[in-house]
Amino acid sequence: MSRATTGLYEFGPFRLDLERRVFTREGQVLPLAPKTFDLLVLLVQSPGRAFSKQEAMNALWPDTFVEEANLSFQISVLRKALGQDWARLVETVPKHGYRFSADVRQTLQPGTSPPDPPSGATNAPPLVRPRRRIRNTWLVGVTGTAALLAVIAFLTVLRDPRTAAVRASPSVAVPLTAYPGFEQMPSLSADGSRIAFSWNGPTQDNYDIYVKLAGPGEPWRLTTHPAADQSPAWSPDGLFLAFLRVTSLSTAADVIVIPALGGAEKTIASIFQSLTPRNLREFSNLSWTPDGRWLAFGGATSPDGPEGIWFISVDGSEQRRLTDAPGGGLRDLGPVVSPDGRSLAFLRERNWTSTAIVLLPLPHRAEAAAPRQLTPDTYSVRGLAWTPDGRDLVFSSGGHLGISHIAKVSAVPQSGRTAEPEFLHSGEQATGISISATGRLVYAAVSRDTALYELALSGTSAAPMATGAFSSTFEEHTAAGSPDGSRLAFASTRSGSEEIWIANRDGSNPLQVTSMGGPQCSNPQWSPDGRTILFNSRRAGSADLYLLQPDSGKLTQLTNHPGEEGEARWSRDGRWIYFGWNRTGRLEVWRMPAAGGDPVRVTWQGGLAATESRDGFLYYSKDASSPSSIWRVPVTGGAEVPVVDGLSYSSNFAVGERGLYFMAVGDTRDQLSVDFFEFATGKRSTLVHLDKPFWIGMTLSPDERSLVFSLVESAGSNLMLVDRFQ
Repeated sequence: MSRATTGLYEFGPFRLDLERRVFTREGQVLPLAPKTFDLLVLLVQSPGRAFSKQEAMNALWPDTFVEEANLSFQISVLRKALGQDWARLVETVPKHGYRFSADVRQTLQPGTSPPDPPSGATNAPPLVRPRRRIRNTWLVGVTGTAALLAVIAFLTVLRDPRTAAVRASPSVAVPLTAYPGFEQMPSLSADGSRIAFSWNGPTQDNYDIYVKLAGPGEPWRLTTHPAADQSPAWSPDGLFLAFLRVTSLSTAADVIVIPALGGAEKTIASIFQSLTPRNLREFSNLSWTPDGRWLAFGGATSPDGPEGIWFISVDGSEQRRLTDAPGGGLRDLGPVVSPDGRSLAFLRERNWTSTAIVLLPLPHRAEAAAPRQLTPDTYSVRGLAWTPDGRDLVFSSGGHLGISHIAKVSAVPQSGRTAEPEFLHSGEQATGISISATGRLVYAAVSRDTALYELALSGTSAAPMATGAFSSTFEEHTAAGSPDGSRLAFASTRSGSEEIWIANRDGSNPLQVTSMGGPQCSNPQWSPDGRTILFNSRRAGSADLYLLQPDSGKLTQLTNHPGEEGEARWSRDGRWIYFGWNRTGRLEVWRMPAAGGDPVRVTWQGGLAATESRDGFLYYSKDASSPSSIWRVPVTGGAEVPVVDGLSYSSNFAVGERGLYFMAVGDTRDQLSVDFFEFATGKRSTLVHLDKPFWIGMTLSPDERSLVFSLVESAGSNLMLVDRFQ
């Protein structure tokens, strides 16, 4: 018996190509995640049929227990992909399930024949790729006497044949958690039976360390401190957990050791981690040596001390620096000690999208030999772990904000050549990898959907720009309107990597205009004459500025300076370009001729995104932190003066004729609003409160009647489990 796995299905303006696994609307590709695509196939091949929820779950996740929330999530994603006018095609059948109500037309591709009808049925569910999932049940919490119950429960689960029935097939990833918020930085115990991880909890209000069995059961909350706890790491004997407690909004953290079943915490050191964006750092920065005597971390032991990879003895009495970060913006972090304790691998990071894996011999765990770079720094590495035999390193890698995958690279020296990483089939959107001595692998799968929103400045609420180009299940951000108001340029990951797109203001005729293939590519800005788009990209390694003529496709690299340049803006007359540059070791605003030439420094106390105003001032964000502030300086030079604080992100403001528009954060990141600062009076007012987290970029229409900015529609991460990783 065969089932339809080829052919074309059409309904309304949509076309579904099974063989190519492509879904389009009026010729434009609508990206769908694999499971959402499988759901669409299931519905389209049986139009009008009322599927029960159980039928749909059995078809999408055969032979596996899943919660209804998984199906509800996929239905929601599919409806959003169809758009506001067509989401009604996926009907909810009360107290039953779902039905697809479209008039579907099927056409076969050349060279194919009609599928054989299933025996005894005309509307059987289609063949979908099996992926096992694990039902979330509850594990008894343990403290004191309850700790004994947890051990008994753990042994029972290991011996229960029902548990074995839901374990993954070799190298197949199955969900281990499906909680709200972010479960990240997982760490497997040596025997692979338990997983520790950092989670911001059921209400997403604080990161703590949790522990759960590698199977059914609810996590047990190990820490309850109001500070953020992260980077859990199991001791080799499984009796203790070490973790980092972030003690300030900067990089300070305490290294803490706690019994794995709960008990008194012991702070063994205070460290200072390498500065990275807090919302993008998703892998651990702590690792034990196999003898249980040392902990490795990346950073420094004092605020102004030398950075590198360090060892700290578990009793806190001794510290040893193993590497000396080369400088020039490079930092060493994310160490993992090999199973035999003879090597240490770590990440040498230039920026979040430019990271090399480096191997360091540890002859006596003291003064180390010269490190050896295993991979070029063209990767964005989001997690690192050793295979049990110590011969390979497994890591997750992908483009900036785009799709990531798991790969492995040999740690064994290759005669006369550099080892080539091998990308594996599992691990989509993977971060934070951990592998046990038994060959079990766990990682955090991250998802984020951001969208462009529009606020009419005469209105009272913001609405999503959900038409055409501006609606997808991927990321859209850093939008910029053309001078005549007819088009928008924006960055999107809908192609799998971050690229620049342009579309008509109503969302029609979307067009991808760059093909950087993975490195950061964002912050487009139209020239005043509308002929050129300025943007920044890490195509050549560090962030540089580029000029694109969208009508001809001509691309010109404008800068190739050492360091990072970004968030550039045109002067009002188009003769100059302002941009942020860390040439001095700190981001400052610089100015250069639009045709190219030597930059001139503008600010001396910090600065990044900068925009000229009509009255002769330059308004700029102070730095890339959140919250930041907006400052100003005369275009001709003069005093640098703070204007307003509470800026959510450096590029989240726009300069109008009468004042500043910006996305502001309050005392907490949840208190978000669009505010206006009036030049004439110095008065600040709130235009609208926002109920979604902020993302990146803001643009003001030429007639100053509306703002467009990016908000987070949904975001989170779940833990995925691979048994018998190969």
